[in-house]
Formats: sequence, C-alpha cells, structure tokens
Amino acid sequence: MARVRVLALNAGSSSLKAAVRDAADAEPIVRVLAERIRTSEASLTVDGDAALPVAETWDAAVDAVADAADQRAPTPEVVVHRVVHGGPAHHRPTVVDDTLVADLEAVVALAPLHQPPALDTLARARARWPRATHVACFDTGFHADLPEVSRRLPVSETLRAEGIRRYGFHGLSVQSVLAARPGLGNAVVAHLGSGCSVTAVGPDRLPRHTSMSFSPDSGMISSTRAGDLDPEILLYLIEHRGHSPADLREEVNRRSGLTGVSGGLRDLRDLMGSDSADAQLAVEMFVSSAGMAIAAAATTLQRWDALVFTGGVGEHVPDIRTRICARLRLDGTVEVFVVPADEERVMDAQARNLLGP
Repeated sequence: MARVRVLALNAGSSSLKAAVRDAADAEPIVRVLAERIRTSEASLTVDGDAALPVAETWDAAVDAVADAADQRAPTPEVVVHRVVHGGPAHHRPTVVDDTLVADLEAVVALAPLHQPPALDTLARARARWPRATHVACFDTGFHADLPEVSRRLPVSETLRAEGIRRYGFHGLSVQSVLAARPGLGNAVVAHLGSGCSVTAVGPDRLPRHTSMSFSPDSGMISSTRAGDLDPEILLYLIEHRGHSPADLREEVNRRSGLTGVSGGLRDLRDLMGSDSADAQLAVEMFVSSAGMAIAAAATTLQRWDALVFTGGVGEHVPDIRTRICARLRLDGTVEVFVVPADEERVMDAQARNLLGP
C-alpha cells in the first residue's frame, strides 16, 4: 500500500485522536486531537497548536476533526478505526461492513463508555468518506493470545460457554510500546490514563496476563470507574436499593473511581493540586492500586526485566511514576521506561497489512 493515504481515528470515551499518513512508518502529515468532548470545555488541537473550542456533541467533534484533517490531507483512501471491544468473534483487523457493525453494537454493554463513541465515529466517518475502505482494529485483539490460565475466569462451564472470559483492553497501546521498544524482554506495561490497565508481556511479545477482564470496568481504579469490586455490592444495590442494570453501569462507570472518592475531580493533575483530604486520598488509592496491579502482573513472568509507563498519566505525571516505583521497591534488575503511546501508528500498520500492497 505504498503512497496510500490512511486516516486513523482513535475514539476514546471523551476524546478523539486522528493521524494521517501516506506511507507505512511515515511521520503523520497531520495530527488532530479533540478533548473533553460533550463538555463546555471541548477543544480541538491541530499539530499541537493552540486549542480551539468545539461544540459539545460527539458528531460536532468528529466533524471538526475531519475538517481539520481534510485541510491538510484531503480524501483518505483508507480510514482505520479503534474499537475497544471486538466481542467473542472479532480479534484481528477487519474491513467494516454492516454485519460487523451489528456485531459490535451487540457488545456495547461490555464497554459502555467506549463502544458507543467508537460506533458513532464509525458511522459518521462512513458517511463522510463513503468511497474509502474502512477498517476496524480492536483493543481486545492483542489479548486474544492470552494463555488459558489468564483467559479463563473462575466461573462455571455454563458461563464460560456464553463467552464470559478475560478479554483484556489497551492492546493497541501495548503493541505501540512493543514496536517502539523492541527487546524489552519480560516486561510489565502500565497504561495509565483516564482508563488504566497493566499487562505482562513475555520476550516473545505475547501477553501473559492483563488486569482488565470481561469489560473495561474491571482491574485497577480509573478516573470514573471503580475497577474490581466485590460482586455482592452490586447484588446488594439490586436487592435493597432497587438499582437497575442501567443504574449500576452508571454507578461503576461514571460515578466511581477517582471522581467517586474525591467528590467530583477525575483528572490526576487537578487532584494533586487540591488541598482536599478526599482528593489526596484518591491520589493515594490510585498509586496503591497501580502498584498492586503491576506487582501482580510481574508474578506471571519468568523474570522481570522492564517496567514501562505509557498513557496520559504514565507519560506526563512523573510524581505518580515515582510514587508507584517507590511502593514497588524495584531493584537494579528492572529497567523503567516511559514510552509515549502511538495507537494511531499501530492502527495504520494493521490496516496496511490487512489490505496488502
């Protein structure tokens, strides 16, 4: 696919990144970032320039990103999309058609913060560039190679047969780390951002374990997600407080985590700058949760050679990294790296590999 223009669209729960490349491994012609979508602080940045305001709807953000990309690199021939959850059937990059979209809509409940924005972006992009080939890449895909001891959850065969297992997430981020730092050996990759997960990777570049499980709600504490909870808490809320499934999803996805502990703050930079005792407790809980997740992941490796921090927090908040490493009491045999995530580069490569020369 030499000289084919590929637009990568990376939809998060409240952000949308875009990068356009015209050849494999080329530097982007343009990078665009829309942040804090659906809030009054929504903004757009093009190639790192000053942020511009954006209307508060997701469609407006997609259109703003598309307009900015088209100004620098019009008419992509391929548009590749990050989709958080591929469900039980989709692990590898796949050309988008209506059947695939229906399959992805069927697993929205497994990733309620991320799947809807990804599907909205996909629909908007297909309408905007109807002649382009659209490709979906899945965050769960990398973890399709988890060993059975990690993939299998301790539930009955009946539930296992229904597809209840560990799927894992942030796979594209982990793959970008492995591409940027070949030869890490036995490594633990801590993706710390608005959502957080920790993955152990062997020297063969295959996953050994990952902290997120059946859905992105699981694992360590995140900005608005509780992470692992005693399931009896949810049963209690159903039986004694009359909570519906929708109520529970709202509670564990949007009102928990750092924002639940702090009373509303979700950004670690804001939390660290606050004098509130609850804010400081939230920071301490985050550091503790990350340390325990990293230590647990390391136990699945034959030896521990490297710890990699990536994601918005992992890359840009050095005090958090220092506090986590202090808890881990690392010795000199474990090298610590900071590697910027570049999921768009991985998506671009996967789309080119799928579609061929």
